[in-house]
Amino acid sequence: MPRDSDHRPERGEAPEAASAPMPALFPKPGAIAAAGDHAGRDSFFWPGGLVDAWFIRRSDILLVTFDNLGSIGEYEPPQPWLQARAAKGGFSILGLIASQRDWYRNEDAPRLLRELQAAGFFAGFRRVLFVGASMGGFAALSLSALVPGAAVLAFSPQTSLAPDLVPFEKRYRYASRRWDWQGPGRDAAESSAGREICVLYDPFIAEDRAHVQRLGSSRLTLLRAPLLGHRAIRQLKALGLLQGLIEAMAEGRLDAAAFAKALRARRGLLPWQKALLTHAAEKGHHQLALGAARHLAKLEPGSRFPRRFARRLRDGRKAESRAQDITRQVIGTPPAPFTGEILTIPGALVLPERPHDRPNAAGVLTPGGHWVELSKAWIRARVSSPAPALAPGEAVVDLPGTHLFAGHFRGHFGHFLVESTARLWALDHLKTRPDSLLYLPYRGEAGAVRRAIKAQAPFFRLLGLDLPVQTFATPLRVERLILPELGFGWLERYAGSPAYRAFMQSRLSAAAPAEGGEKLYISRARLNPAKGGVLGERVIEDNLAAQGYEIFHPEKHPLEVQIARYKAARQIVALDGSALHLAAYVMPAGGKVAMILRRSAANVADYQLQYRAFLGLEIDVIRVIRNDWVAGDAGRADYRSIGELDFPRLFAELAGRGYLKPGFRPDCPSEPELLAMLESYEDRRGQTFRALLPGEAHGAEEEG
Repeated sequence: MPRDSDHRPERGEAPEAASAPMPALFPKPGAIAAAGDHAGRDSFFWPGGLVDAWFIRRSDILLVTFDNLGSIGEYEPPQPWLQARAAKGGFSILGLIASQRDWYRNEDAPRLLRELQAAGFFAGFRRVLFVGASMGGFAALSLSALVPGAAVLAFSPQTSLAPDLVPFEKRYRYASRRWDWQGPGRDAAESSAGREICVLYDPFIAEDRAHVQRLGSSRLTLLRAPLLGHRAIRQLKALGLLQGLIEAMAEGRLDAAAFAKALRARRGLLPWQKALLTHAAEKGHHQLALGAARHLAKLEPGSRFPRRFARRLRDGRKAESRAQDITRQVIGTPPAPFTGEILTIPGALVLPERPHDRPNAAGVLTPGGHWVELSKAWIRARVSSPAPALAPGEAVVDLPGTHLFAGHFRGHFGHFLVESTARLWALDHLKTRPDSLLYLPYRGEAGAVRRAIKAQAPFFRLLGLDLPVQTFATPLRVERLILPELGFGWLERYAGSPAYRAFMQSRLSAAAPAEGGEKLYISRARLNPAKGGVLGERVIEDNLAAQGYEIFHPEKHPLEVQIARYKAARQIVALDGSALHLAAYVMPAGGKVAMILRRSAANVADYQLQYRAFLGLEIDVIRVIRNDWVAGDAGRADYRSIGELDFPRLFAELAGRGYLKPGFRPDCPSEPELLAMLESYEDRRGQTFRALLPGEAHGAEEEG
C-alpha cells in the first residue's frame, strides 16, 4: 500500500510512530476479495487500497475503529487501532487501517463500509460503535452515517478541516490544503446528526471546544476532561479509565456522572498538574499558581517539577517587578480610538512570526513574557495579530541600545503607507534619539523585508529620518524599547491621530515645493496588468487631457515629484488606490477629489475618513461599474479584477460635479472596442476573464 511519504508534522498532531514499529499483537486473518465473502467467516482481511479492513468476531458487539495521526505505522504488520482493548473487552472489531495521514478523505474508506453494509455484514451485530481519536474521531463521526443505528465514541475529534466550515482550525493547515474538503462527508457535524454520540475533550483547548460546539445531535453526551489536552486519551489510559469507558459505551451503559467523578483522579497526574499551574500563571493568577506549586511540593517531596515551577514563577515575577520601570507617556488628548501612548520598556521581548507559533502572532512581550497589547497590529481591516509566545528553549538574541518599535514592515507601498508609518509619529516627542527603527518582518520573511526596506529608503529620507532601519527573523531582547501606539491604520484609524497627522503632513509637505497643474488625473494605465484596473483607462486619460488635466503616472516618478504634483493640484481625479492615500497628506485645503471605483464595491469609507480628517474634504465617489471581470475561476472582485465602466455615465457625473467644462462631449468607446480592450487584457495576463454574476462577491479589501 502507498505511504504518505511527504507528510509534514503539524501543530496539534500526535507524535509520529517510533522508527521501529512494534510487533503485531494478533496474526493477520485470511484475505477476502469482496464484501460478500464475509459470510460464514469469523475473521477476514480485506485489502482496499488506501484503507484496509481487518475483522475479528468475538461477540455481538462490534467496534469499528479508525487510525489517528500517531497510530499509523505503530505495528508491523499494521493492525486495527484499539485491537488489544477490543480483545480485553470481548468485543468484535472491524479496524479500518489507514496507510496515509489523509484523514480518511479518500474513496476507499466509505466504499468499504457501503459494500459491507449492502452485504448485510453489520446486521449480524446487536450494537455497532464507531471509535476514533482526533483524525480518527473525525472519521468515526463522518463515516458512521453509512451504518444506520451505529453509535460513536470520539476523543478530541475534528468535525472538518474545510476552511469555510471551521475557520478557527489552524493546527492542520497542511492537511487542510492537501486533501479534498469539498466532497461528500466533509462535515462530520452534519453527517453524524441524530445519532448517539459520546465525545471526550478538553474544554480549555479552544479549537477542540469549537469543534464540539458544532455537533448538534440531540443524543450527544459530552465528557469534559479539563487540562488533559488534545491527547486526553493518553491520560485516560494512565488513570486506568480508558478500558472502562470503551466497555461502558460499547455496552450502552455509560454513566457520565460516574465517569466525571472518577476523572477527579487526574489531579494526581503530573501532566495535569503542569497544565493547571501553567494555565493559572498564563491567566495572571501568579500567587494562586505559586501557592499550588508549593502545596504540590509538600504532597510529593520526591517530585522536582513543583519546585522548578515555583522557582521559574518567582524569577518571572522578579522580571515583572523590574518591568515596573516601564514608563508611559501620553501625548495630548486625542479622540478615540487613539490614546497618544508611548511606552518605554526595558528588556522587552520582540517576537516576529515563527512557524511554531499561531498564524500572524507577533509583537512585544514584557521581560516576564506577558503580552503588551499596544504592540498589536492589524493585518487586514478585521484581522489583528494575536499574542506571540516563546517556545521552550527558544533562543533569544540580545539587542543593546534604545530602539523604536515601528510595527510590521509591508513592502507594498499602499500597505507600507497605512501600516508601516503608523508609529513613526513618536519621533517628534522623544527626548532621546533611538538607535534604530525596529520593524517586524511581515510573515517572518526577513530577507524579503530587508530588500523592501532598501526600496523604501527614499521615503524615509523625505521624512527627514536618517536612523538605521532594522528587522530580525529571531526573537530579540531589546535593552530599551520605545513602543508608540498605532497613529494610523485600518477602519477608524484611517482618521489618523492628531500627532500622526502633524508628523506626516509637516514632513512630507516640506519634502518638495508644489509644481504642476491645478487639474491632475492620477492614472494606473501603465501599471503591471496583474494589478488590475479598468477597461480603457486610456479613454479617461484622453478625455481629461482634452479638458486640461495633466495625466500623471506616479510609479514613473520619484516620490518628490509625486508630492510636488499633489501639492499643486486643486482638482484630482483618480481610480481608487494607494496614490490617493498619499495625496491626502500633502494636497492643499479647499481642493476637490473625485474617486472612480474600479470595482463595484471598494473600501470607500476609509478614503472618506482619511480625507475628512486630513483635509476637511468629502470625496466625490463615482460608481459607474457595468461589470466586474475576473480571471479564471475567481469568485469575487478584488485588486486583480478588471472593472468595465459605463463611460457616458462617468463623464456625465464628472461634468455634473464640476470636474469638466459645461457642454463637453466625451469620446467614448463602442461595445466592439470594449471587447477588444478585454481581449488585450487577456493577452497580457495570459488568462481568460468572465463577468461576475449577480449574487457573487463583488468587493474585496484594498491591495493598492
